[in-house]
Amino acid sequence: MTLADAYALATLTGTLMLAVGWCIGRYHRRTDASRAERVARPPGPHPAAVADELALALAALATSCCLTAAVTAGAEHDPAHCTRKDQTL
Repeated sequence: MTLADAYALATLTGTLMLAVGWCIGRYHRRTDASRAERVARPPGPHPAAVADELALALAALATSCCLTAAVTAGAEHDPAHCTRKDQTL
């Protein structure tokens, strides 16, 4: 093995070691960041998911003819409070 070959091998080995070290460090930084995010996140459902479900429920309530119909998904109606008098079961 010549000196040029040894130098090329050492350069290749050093480059590979740097790349592996960078990948390992990146992995640890990402897992530490995700672990910190999970610890900081409040327990329970995500607020955006709750807001979406609430918006869907309010939209269903707004399109129903009465509260009883909204709660029973249209299976029952309350004639005293029904806004659509043409609703029949």
